[in-house]
Parts: sequence; C-alpha cells; structure tokens
Amino acid sequence: MNWLEGLPHQPPMRLLDEVVTVAPDRAVAKRTTRAGDFYFQGHFPGRPVVPAVILVELLAQTGGLAVASQSGLEPGAPLQLRVAGLGPFKFPAAAGVDVTLEATARLAGKFGRTFKIEGEVTADGVLVASGSVILAG
Repeated sequence: MNWLEGLPHQPPMRLLDEVVTVAPDRAVAKRTTRAGDFYFQGHFPGRPVVPAVILVELLAQTGGLAVASQSGLEPGAPLQLRVAGLGPFKFPAAAGVDVTLEATARLAGKFGRTFKIEGEVTADGVLVASGSVILAG
C-alpha cells in the first residue's frame, strides 16, 4: 500500500505523481506536467499555463496526506476529505509544460473533522502558488 492509493481521486484528477514525504502534520508531493495534461487544453494555445485552480487542487491533495499523517492512518487508508474553503492565495509566477511541480502542505489547525492547510507550490524551484485551504471530512 502507498499514500497515493488513499486519495479518493482517480486520473485525470489525481494530480500527484509522487509522494516525497509524509511526516506528522506535513506532506510533500510532486507532479511533472506534460503537454497532454487535460488542463492545458485551451489554457492557453501556443503558451500553455497550469491553471491556478489546478495549483490549488495540487496543494489540497497534498494537504489530505498531511491530515492523514496526523490522524495515524496507515498508507493507503482511504481519505474522505473535500475542499470546504479557501484562504488567500497568491500566484507570483506561472508554470508551464515539462516542469516539476512540488507541493508542500502543513497542517496549520484542526477543529473536529475540519483542517486548515497552509502551503506552497513550486515549479522547478520557483514559487508559483502559496495560500491555504480548508478540508473537511
């Protein structure tokens, strides 16, 4: 069993290719973008850019792994979380094709089955997104 198997998402919406690390209250995961990725269709012809909502979802999926790490779930145990809110996000740069996106998610707070995740996404080491999401189970 592995951590990716615990995500309820299936391709093409399972955005994570690789889980780098899962530690208490923290997770890091990666995705390498490819020209054929569904979100590049029409966004934008001739100059494909990863949509901001995809970067947010990448952080949310990685955040689900951070939640699983603190709850003592075994790798591969099913996670049933959904995005319940978004905090402020910033997108200081754009990501394109053939880059490695790396999401770092930290569990910043918990209230019952509601979890605040803070983190950032880089593209080949360049910050492309930072912000927070609320996940609820």
